[in-house]
Amino acid sequence: MDVTAKIAQFVVSAKYENLPAAALATAKIAVRDCLGVALAGSKEEDAKICAAVARQEQAKEETTVIGQGFKTSALNAALANGTAAHAMDFDHSFTLMGQPTAPIIPATFALGEALGASGRQIIEAYAVGYEVTAKLVHSLRESQHDGWHAPSSLGSFGAAAACSKLLGLHAGQVEMALGMTASMAGGVVANFGTMTKPLHVGLGARNGVLAAKLAQSGFTANGKAIESGFGFYKVLHAGTLVDEKPIEELGRSYALLSDGIRIKPYPCGGLTHQVIDSILEFRAKHGLTPEMIESVDVDVAKHTFERIVFKVPQTGIQGKFCMPYLVARALIDGKVSLHAFTEAAVREPHVLKLAERVQMHLGNDLKKTDPGGRPCRVTLRTKDGQTYIREAQHAKGSPEFPLTEAELRGKFSECAREALSAEAADRALAQIEGLEKIENVRALTEILRG
Repeated sequence: MDVTAKIAQFVVSAKYENLPAAALATAKIAVRDCLGVALAGSKEEDAKICAAVARQEQAKEETTVIGQGFKTSALNAALANGTAAHAMDFDHSFTLMGQPTAPIIPATFALGEALGASGRQIIEAYAVGYEVTAKLVHSLRESQHDGWHAPSSLGSFGAAAACSKLLGLHAGQVEMALGMTASMAGGVVANFGTMTKPLHVGLGARNGVLAAKLAQSGFTANGKAIESGFGFYKVLHAGTLVDEKPIEELGRSYALLSDGIRIKPYPCGGLTHQVIDSILEFRAKHGLTPEMIESVDVDVAKHTFERIVFKVPQTGIQGKFCMPYLVARALIDGKVSLHAFTEAAVREPHVLKLAERVQMHLGNDLKKTDPGGRPCRVTLRTKDGQTYIREAQHAKGSPEFPLTEAELRGKFSECAREALSAEAADRALAQIEGLEKIENVRALTEILRG
């Protein structure tokens, strides 16, 4: 296999003007979603801590720390902004493996601002990084990837590819950047429900910037570190039959078209979203109130069962991965909002009391109808003997059930106003929607600084 070399050749040869128009449109939607949730996430404690560490470094002021009002080095900003982008678990996901592309936009903007890149260069770099990550994900379709968090273990490669494109590296340098990234890849699922989960995205973004900058300076690595005997595939995905076809398809087919992105309507673990959709549908259709509920049983697939692990949330972050809390919150509020995961919100007695009536079970009979399916079954029983059942594979916000343009713009504005004034949020939105016309991305990042 020549996986690393083929990726490097794609990175070097890809050009904005040769990318499908629909792929470029999806890239802009991804940028808007990521920057919006990063603005909201910048107010989370984990993002504040990363920003504080960056400020203490007193590094060269070349890149905006989103929502924090200061600039630092591209490396520090990538770490802080990547963490902020994932802090609320509100960033968009992919067909497989959750949010493997999450670090690419924070890395691209961090390095792009330092370089004074144009909007077209930013979009081009993101598209390159997205395609690299997507093809790697599909090459590992048969992997159980148990234990690894894909934004760090796979997203780092996309971030490195994007940053290599921005720096104009030649193919040999890109191979070195990818080789270094193979040694940086990591992130364990054991840290879900803690601040370290969003840190995985921050690390993935920083890894990409660092690998590309080192490669530009002549740093070396194994040019086959992805596919070699003790390389990335073998070590992190031992025993997996690797499919080379997706790598061969780089530049010939585009995952931005075939897979697209899945925009989250709720700021919590994406594996719970089909369940939340079901609860909100029951509530709206049947006029349900919390007092009417006898019990709720949620059957989920093994992948979900092993990751949505909290039964009673002790922290706001745990609430994002607690099925009983999410079901109860949706029933009571008729939504799952940005402010449902404060330390006070997850301890509200009336919510926890209703959550006691919710049970999550491993549904061994549930089967995926397609590779991107996340099957679940929700059974709700009322005190007067009514039973409502809904099975679902895909959540609202997926390509199968997309959000409207008004909903997408509304999500950005709601998130952005957590860190910016309404006027600044509107200006940022206009800049993003005309990103390909911006000569220097600093015109946008200056607004995002807050």
